[in-house]
Amino acid sequence: MTTPGRKSPEQLAAETAALALPDLRGKSVLDIGAWDGYFSFLAEERGASRVVACDRFAWALDWDAKNQYKADCRRRGVPPESFERVPGLWRYDELPGKRGFDLAHAARSSRVEALVADYLTIDAAALGAFDVVLYLGVLYHMENPLAALRRVRELTKGVAIIETEAVAVGGFEERAFAEFFPPDAKLLDDPTNHWAPNAPCLAGLCRTAGFARIDLVTTPPRVRPGEIERYRLIAHAAVSA
Repeated sequence: MTTPGRKSPEQLAAETAALALPDLRGKSVLDIGAWDGYFSFLAEERGASRVVACDRFAWALDWDAKNQYKADCRRRGVPPESFERVPGLWRYDELPGKRGFDLAHAARSSRVEALVADYLTIDAAALGAFDVVLYLGVLYHMENPLAALRRVRELTKGVAIIETEAVAVGGFEERAFAEFFPPDAKLLDDPTNHWAPNAPCLAGLCRTAGFARIDLVTTPPRVRPGEIERYRLIAHAAVSA
């Protein structure tokens, strides 16, 4: 059984290998921004004792309506508004964006727990902390990345695997900074894309958020002085040294 997807199995396998996931056997895993649940189901496959797939944005969004809205904006030559401000894109009663997850969940007879919630506002004490937190492709969508990482730290008792859009600027490899995308120049024309940190910035944000050890899994690209290159950056942020 197959459904239309954005990434091939080969792409997903390469992304999984790049994450350098720890041994998940017997571990509790929280997948923040789970969407269709690929990594949630992967954690279950790899022997995690409990997996919680947490999402609200992707599950409540009507993706067909969103794509039509962006196409209309391109046709009119105007930047898209933040999706939260556009009426008709959200269906919290039906959760149209969760259908892919639900199909895979049923087909796999999965035990993954689906949690429809915003991780930033959920009762963290009630949810508890997890051995492994997957925070993949979420950080650069956050308006306040430091507050977001502090919440991730609150939900982590072992290690958080963080994957994000990032930037490298030649000649400034040792300086910590992030590129901000203003409303009229959003990355990939997506109004939810806000920040692209460089490697020292991501490490510094994680330390400030309360993580004790940060291991950068990705080696930043070598860029000529004055040139810019965006890439995907992966870090393991551990609670203990």
